[in-house]
Amino acid sequence: MPDQTLISITDFDDVYEKWNKKVYQYALSKTSSSYIAEETVQRVFIKLWDNLFHKKVAIEIESQLFCIARTTLLDIVKEERKRKMVLETQYIQVDVPTPSELYRLKEISVHFERAVQRMPASRRRVFLLSRLENLSYKEIADRLAISPKTVENHIALALRALKKTLFLFISYIIFFLK
Repeated sequence: MPDQTLISITDFDDVYEKWNKKVYQYALSKTSSSYIAEETVQRVFIKLWDNLFHKKVAIEIESQLFCIARTTLLDIVKEERKRKMVLETQYIQVDVPTPSELYRLKEISVHFERAVQRMPASRRRVFLLSRLENLSYKEIADRLAISPKTVENHIALALRALKKTLFLFISYIIFFLK
C-alpha cells in the first residue's frame, strides 16, 4: 500500500524543493512554454497546499502532484487559447462579405441548425454545452451526471453527423452554384 502520510507545514518547503523542477519539466515538455511551465508550478503547489492543509487528503504526494499538474496544465492551456483568440480578434481586419456570400453563410447556418435539431436530445444537449458554453468533457459529465467517455462519444457522433450534413450541402453549393 502506498505511503499516505500527510506532511507538516515545515515539510512543505522540502516537498517544493524536491518536486518543483519535476513539475516544471513535465509542463515544459507538454507545452514548450517556460511561462506556462512556471504558472503550472505555482498553481500546482497552491492546490497541493490547499489539499494538504485544508482538505486533509491522504493520498501520496507524488500522485497528487502529477494529477494536479495535469489538470492545472490543461486549464492554463485553455485559458491561453482563449486569451490569444481575444487578442487575435482585436486585430483582424474584417472583410465585408458580398451578398451571395452572406446568403450562402445563412444557408449553411440553417443547415447546421437543422442538423443539430435532428440529433437525439441528449446528444444535442452535450454538443451545445461543449460548443456554445465551451465546457470541458468533465464539466459536461458532472453537470449531466454521465461519464466523460459518454460525453466524448456524444461529441464524436454529433461531429460526424454535422460533417456529413454540411459536406453534402457545401458540395451542392460548389457543384451547382459555381
